[in-house]
Amino acid sequence: MIDFIKQVFASAIGFIMVFVLFFFFLFILFVATSSDPEPKVSPNTVLFMKASGAIPERMSSDPFEQLFSGGSPGDFSVRSFEQNLRKAAADDNIKGILLEVDFVTASWPTLQQLRRAMLNFREDSGKFIYATTNDLGLNEQGFYLASAADSIFAPPMSIMQFDGFVLEGMFLKSMLDEIGVKAEVIHQGAYKSAGDMFQRTNFSAADREQLTAIFSHITDELEQAVAERTGMSRAEVTAMMNQPPRLDVEYYAEGGLIDAIVFPSELENRIKARLGLGENDDLNRIASRRYDRVSDRSAGLDRAPREAVAVIYANGAIMPGTDDPFPFGGEQGINVDNFKRSLDRALSDNNVKAIVVRINSPGGSAATSDAIWQLIQEAREQKPVVASMGAVAASGGYYIAMAAETIVADRTTITGSIGVIGIRFDASRLLEDRIKLDFDELRFHENANWFSPTRPLTGAQRDAFSFFIDDAYDKFLARVSESRGMSVEEIHEVAQGRVWSGEDARNIGLIDAVGGLDLAVQFAADKAGLEAWSIREFPREQSFIETLASRAEVSVRSVFSRNIPMYEEMSFIRHMAETSARPHAWAILPWQLEVK
Repeated sequence: MIDFIKQVFASAIGFIMVFVLFFFFLFILFVATSSDPEPKVSPNTVLFMKASGAIPERMSSDPFEQLFSGGSPGDFSVRSFEQNLRKAAADDNIKGILLEVDFVTASWPTLQQLRRAMLNFREDSGKFIYATTNDLGLNEQGFYLASAADSIFAPPMSIMQFDGFVLEGMFLKSMLDEIGVKAEVIHQGAYKSAGDMFQRTNFSAADREQLTAIFSHITDELEQAVAERTGMSRAEVTAMMNQPPRLDVEYYAEGGLIDAIVFPSELENRIKARLGLGENDDLNRIASRRYDRVSDRSAGLDRAPREAVAVIYANGAIMPGTDDPFPFGGEQGINVDNFKRSLDRALSDNNVKAIVVRINSPGGSAATSDAIWQLIQEAREQKPVVASMGAVAASGGYYIAMAAETIVADRTTITGSIGVIGIRFDASRLLEDRIKLDFDELRFHENANWFSPTRPLTGAQRDAFSFFIDDAYDKFLARVSESRGMSVEEIHEVAQGRVWSGEDARNIGLIDAVGGLDLAVQFAADKAGLEAWSIREFPREQSFIETLASRAEVSVRSVFSRNIPMYEEMSFIRHMAETSARPHAWAILPWQLEVK
């Protein structure tokens, strides 16, 4: 026994030592990286940037994310992309940009924002952008981004996927039937489809109608970009995407989508020739992440003004207060405490003159959304507040946006979904018939067990649940009516849980303007009377020590969970099942939709 205890003790000490050494290695890595001096940019330098996979709005400072992300030195966020293009436009030593694009999975509003930044760079600076790809090749999103470049190149035998879009939805009814679980869904709104995954095996007619309308704007965006670049008609672009699939990039070069098929060394010689260099001269490059550390002043820009517009990022599901900051296994969610913390810091900063709330959220808890709505309403009494919608700001995401003075969304932003659902799971058949569990109870009041998964709802209990959901929907309509200056009847006509594209949402009065974050910031600055301003972002980035102390476990978990198939969907179902033990109204989109 003593030997066994010694072995256990020695193993524990060894584990602790490995753990300590791991964090010590991270600390040394951080210190070494953070102490790098500002890079010196040589004359005739090309800024190298790489677009791949999902492109975040802000680059994570989390060391675990950076350690396990597998990203290359050319990776960027939307924010760093725009900042680096702004610096490169003014920097006399930067002569152009080489953008390497492969299979991009970013949302369409994100791609539109990046593409606008590229077109503005070319127009304002007169400098070139060359786009290329690698052995992974291009998909539709990648080509759309590359289409803003002066020229698009590709190496021989690389792949190009240009076969259009498909929207897939996951439905769980057959699986639930098989295991003996019934989902009881109460919803307000003919188009409120977030519960369909539990009750149907396919898209409803209403869902097909709204999804077709939304994603037709995405198709239009891509086809228009291709037509403008190639001179093809829209009909010719559509015909190319509908023909039998072709993956060889040479075919698309013949069709005019790719300007030239060249090896990397040949592309480098083309860039040298454009810069007036000989083939034997070295081509100076600086990677995007390295150029991040070049100051505005070194690039030739004026010093940032002291007066600022705050941008508060509200990302993820809107959830009641929870100890789990990653309730869906992915992006950090929105709750009252973390949103209020950022809002209070922006309000207390005397240099912040206006606030933009940047929303990327499919919604969540109706009660939490209402609490955040009230926080924004109170903030408006102190400073102007503008809402900027990213990829999606629907249901609860739209609820918090409508508290702002002005709402801005991109053309392809998914918004609206003014509706409410409640979900309650009846697992009595699974528990009693399938796995043979018996339940008994001592009930002291008639309806004390009405949300227990061991019993179905009675008629009176279902009526009570319906009244709760109807009341939440009526309050939602009243909030929108107050915000948009429309009657409740007018709002109901465009509500009922229907999702809209940003462009359609403007046409029916749910938002004020179509544009990206830059337009929302301009509106906020105008409301504050600012002629020049800097940007202050919230939540602020945590220090290295704060990150280690507060997010090590969840950061590692979130990184590894990305490689688990269906992890987010299953986490969503788990969370909904856990909360179904108590009544709750949800203003949320279906999470299982995926455009491919």
